[in-house]
Amino acid sequence: MDVDDVRFKIAAARRMMYREGVDSQTAGHVSVRAAGEDAFWATPFEYFDETLPDHVIKVSFDLELLEGSWVASPALAFHAMTYRRRPDVNSVVHHHGHYTSVIAGTGRPIGQHNLVATLFWQDQALSFDTGEESSVDDEALVAALGDRNVVLIHNHGCLVVAATLEAATIKAILLEKAARYDFDAQIVGGKESDIPARLESLKFNLEKYMLPEMWAAHMRRLRRSDPELFEQIAD
Repeated sequence: MDVDDVRFKIAAARRMMYREGVDSQTAGHVSVRAAGEDAFWATPFEYFDETLPDHVIKVSFDLELLEGSWVASPALAFHAMTYRRRPDVNSVVHHHGHYTSVIAGTGRPIGQHNLVATLFWQDQALSFDTGEESSVDDEALVAALGDRNVVLIHNHGCLVVAATLEAATIKAILLEKAARYDFDAQIVGGKESDIPARLESLKFNLEKYMLPEMWAAHMRRLRRSDPELFEQIAD
C-alpha cells in the first residue's frame, strides 16, 4: 500500500478532520466512488481518529459488503444515492461538526463572515426532517442537495460532496470553520460580506490555490501526529 491508495487517503481524511475539531463521535462517514463500478469505499462506525486503511470497506450501491470485514452503516444509503444521482461527485463527507450542526439547526445557510465562507457562497442547500422517517430520508436529502455541493441537515449536521476526496475533506473542515465564524459574528453583531464580485473572486482563488495546498499541509501534519497511520505504507 502507498499514500495514493484510496483506503489510506480515506483514513487520512478522517484523521485530518478530527485534528481540526470536526468530530462526529462514532457516526459520520467519508466515502469515495469506486471508479467504473456501482460501488464505493467508505468508513465504518468508529471515531475519526481511529480509522486505519484496513478499516475501510467497499460496498455496492445496495450496501452489499464487497471488501473488508467491518459492518456497513445504514447511513451509507444516502452516499450511494448521491453517487447514483450525481455522476460529477466522486467523494462524499457526512459529519456532525459542532458549529455546522448549530447553524444547521437555525434553518438558514452559513453566512459570509470570513473569506473561507466564500467557498460555500451560493452552494448551500437546506434539508429539513419531515418527521415521516426514523432517520435521515435519503430521497429527500439528495433531492435537497440538487446540483449544489453542501447540504445543511436541520438539527443534524451536513453533507459535503466534491469531485475528489481531497476537495471534499478540506471543504468539510472549512465548512466547520465558516460556521464558527458565523456563530461568533452573531454574538458581536457582525455584518456579512455582500459584494458578489468579491465573493466570486475569493471563491475562485480559494478553490484553485488553497484547497490543494491544505491537503498537502495536513498530510505533513499527520506524519508527525499520527505515525500509526503510516505503518502500512511501503518504504
